Amino acid sequence: MRPERDVDVLVVGSGAAGLAAALSARENGARSVLIAESEGLVGGSSRLSGGLMMGAGTRYQRALGIEDDAGSLFHEYMQLNQWKVESAVVRRLAELAGPTVEWLGDLGVQFYDQLVFGGDERVPRVHCPIGRGQAVVDVLTSHCRGAGVEIALGRRVGRLLTEDGAVVGAGVGEDTVTASAVVVAMGGFGNNPGKLARYFPSAADTGWAWYIGAEGSRGDHLDLAVQVGAQVTGYNRGLRLLHADFAKIYEAYLPGWLVLVDRQGRRFCDETAPYGIMDGLIQERGDVAYAIFDRAALEEATAAGVARYKQQVPGSTKKQSPHWNADIVESMVAAGKVHHARSVAELAAGAALPAERLEVTVERYNAAVAAGEDFDYLKDPKFLQPIASPPYYAAEIRPATVCFTACGLRIDRDAQVIGESGRPIPGLLAAGESAGGVVGPRYVGSGNSYANCVTFGRVAGASAARLAMATP
Repeated sequence: MRPERDVDVLVVGSGAAGLAAALSARENGARSVLIAESEGLVGGSSRLSGGLMMGAGTRYQRALGIEDDAGSLFHEYMQLNQWKVESAVVRRLAELAGPTVEWLGDLGVQFYDQLVFGGDERVPRVHCPIGRGQAVVDVLTSHCRGAGVEIALGRRVGRLLTEDGAVVGAGVGEDTVTASAVVVAMGGFGNNPGKLARYFPSAADTGWAWYIGAEGSRGDHLDLAVQVGAQVTGYNRGLRLLHADFAKIYEAYLPGWLVLVDRQGRRFCDETAPYGIMDGLIQERGDVAYAIFDRAALEEATAAGVARYKQQVPGSTKKQSPHWNADIVESMVAAGKVHHARSVAELAAGAALPAERLEVTVERYNAAVAAGEDFDYLKDPKFLQPIASPPYYAAEIRPATVCFTACGLRIDRDAQVIGESGRPIPGLLAAGESAGGVVGPRYVGSGNSYANCVTFGRVAGASAARLAMATP
């Protein structure tokens, strides 16, 4: 008979994944659950997030007459990622993301009536919580405490305890806690430059990388993986947003009136494409592009006072673009970070772009504006504005904003961590950014990461409870 454990389930991390795992463990019969959180407050990066969650076939969709189902979500998810993800794991995500959104609603999370598109899906399936990610964290925390889950703050787990190949707890310094099951939900590694360079080099190598998550995202889960011989997957995956070298202020989308060209001076996309798709497009062009526009477009956007994005998320408080307005652009001209000129040829010279190609690109774009149709990349005509009123501007763009990382412990559809042997490691589960293989080379869109966290948090908690209940 196994020795008595301190707790049935130990959850490492108190973000959305960890909180969902703890609550799910209690709902599924675990008698005692402890959350160990490295920081001094609950929530991790989840509390800083918008909290958007994708889910198919929900009551919120039905209320708006939106027909959707898990099969459609699975198909679109897999097609976008060319099946370069763990297919059974993604199917579990597709099947349970919708019920998980409803589970949060039943717990008390309130969602805006409006649903939005996360990426390029067929129908809107992204649910926007009132109060953003912090509201979701608050609701989950309240229910965890009400269910008797203990939360220990300022306890950074540095090692896993093992017996006969099974994980049986964790250690913080000299202190240890034994458990029948351990759920690793420690977040990602965006706040660790060394691990970012090693596991997400396409983010680190741009030279402008900056992270928008929590300080506790240090990649400790990757160290734990080495200790117990866990497989690690999801190398060089995560989400990067396009950003000019102006100021480290978060802006998810580019205003639609900008025109992007590559180093060859050629346009390569609809500038309002979802950021998950845009990330891949610019990566294929050396992670550098240039935003081209004229004074008239800049003044019109500034006077409007509202950033012209393709999509507005309910509850968003941003009006004017924090970067693409006249005051900021002119200050960046003075700082040498934006090129400006009286002619397109002169602009090309300043930005080191091929002059003839850029001139032809601008000429063709202006023809599309005059025709009222983007006959190259099908951008919505409402965003088409000519580049015809000097001075002209060019600002370098790179995928600089690191939103989250996706390299972590490989899991199966029950959130069990897979060892190097190919077998699940007894007693060890993972969820959220600490788990790899769920997010692919193309980010499906807004709500993908948070859905992954909460959904597989629930799955991991249920699996952990089964392990605990099976322990004499």
